[in-house]
Amino acid sequence: MEQSINYAFGSFRLDTGTQLLCNEESCVNLTPKVYRLLLYFLLNPGRLISHEELFASVWDGRIVDDSALRLAVNSLRNVLHDESKSPHFIATVSKRGYRFLAEVIVKEPNQFPLVIEAFPLLYRPQAPASSAGHEHSQELAELLEAFQQVSNGEQRLVFLHGEQSIGKTALLNNFLAKVHHAGLAVLRARCVQMGCTAEPFLPLLEALERHCSETSGRLIIERLNNVAPTWLYQMLNVLGPDEIAGLHLKVSHINTGRMLREGADFFETLGNNSPFILILDNSHWCDEFTLDLLNFLMFRCSAAKLLIIVSYRPCEDEPGARRIEQMRTELFSRGLCQELPLQKRRS
Repeated sequence: MEQSINYAFGSFRLDTGTQLLCNEESCVNLTPKVYRLLLYFLLNPGRLISHEELFASVWDGRIVDDSALRLAVNSLRNVLHDESKSPHFIATVSKRGYRFLAEVIVKEPNQFPLVIEAFPLLYRPQAPASSAGHEHSQELAELLEAFQQVSNGEQRLVFLHGEQSIGKTALLNNFLAKVHHAGLAVLRARCVQMGCTAEPFLPLLEALERHCSETSGRLIIERLNNVAPTWLYQMLNVLGPDEIAGLHLKVSHINTGRMLREGADFFETLGNNSPFILILDNSHWCDEFTLDLLNFLMFRCSAAKLLIIVSYRPCEDEPGARRIEQMRTELFSRGLCQELPLQKRRS
């Protein structure tokens, strides 16, 4: 039996096991549709959620009119004693959708509460500073400056390149040890040499699957299920039989175009409120679909606080290296990226 999760916000608490919404005075048994609507809001705090997204996620894409959505939102507001003109929980954004205003705290069984106002699902490694990192102190300063720009609301993509054993990994470890921000999330993926057999989006899928298997993985699974079900469909081993059956209903077809769009939506949500760092190591071995996704993220120019670092060897005769050079040229001409070459310092 799947363990329940408690979501706390304001004076309320939602238990996913019983589907009861409780406050200090009483508990209410929500109808299935209102429960799913509230749960979706709790998984997406602070983010503008369009009517179309709610229809797709709460109504499973079934064709219903706007009155059904308004009725469900009004029913939820009544339960929360929330006023539409001066909301504490659900704000209406005229002709665009809704935004859940409250901070949300998740409490899993036998776990400490986890604040997900910025959805900090993925945790950065505590890497010690190394002597190799000091060798590239100027490059470290540039990475830290890029992170500061992202923290202030910009998007940045950094092409970090250098020969083998020049210190790219040490520099990135040093960088991660020095960045600090409430709610910071990091996903670090590593590419391996696969020739022509590489699965689309393989390094990102593997990195996400590792996190899905960890204690906090349930939050990632729920976010993928709501925003990027085609990605979750590639990780069936982290799901139970009932979850797999429900996912089959959402994913009637899969193609790389749909995965590209859903992947971009998912990664942007990780940087909606707090910085999200996505690092791709050994990118010269990367599949073209993963690189196209990173390129797509930068061209979308969203408000997500997203820092992408593409680390690679520039002289590798690999399709990934050639695609990176194309990306770098396209993005640099539009001011959407920066280049950070690593070179040996003269003694």
